[in-house]
Amino acid sequence: MPSPDTTVAAVLRHPKYQELLRRRSQTSLLFFAIASVIYAGFILTLAFDPVFFARPMPGMTMSIGVLTGTLVVCSAVVLISAYVHISNTVFDPLLAAIIKDVS
Repeated sequence: MPSPDTTVAAVLRHPKYQELLRRRSQTSLLFFAIASVIYAGFILTLAFDPVFFARPMPGMTMSIGVLTGTLVVCSAVVLISAYVHISNTVFDPLLAAIIKDVS
């Protein structure tokens, strides 16, 4: 049985591990940027044009702010679901291949 230090060193040198790190970092940065734009846009609009959010939706009693806030929350659910899907279909197979090769 290989020692833990040898196993860690083998994983760190493995080319698929390097690919896993690169792809996970790129994906995380993309999702961070998307979430930042959504949340910052919401907060900045609220800060600089609060009257916009106070207006009612045409033909409804709900305000634009309530709808926009709901859409911000829904976007978080969609982003989380997309990341989990990517993790299950891309990252997990890479991790399984690394474990198989190193074990």
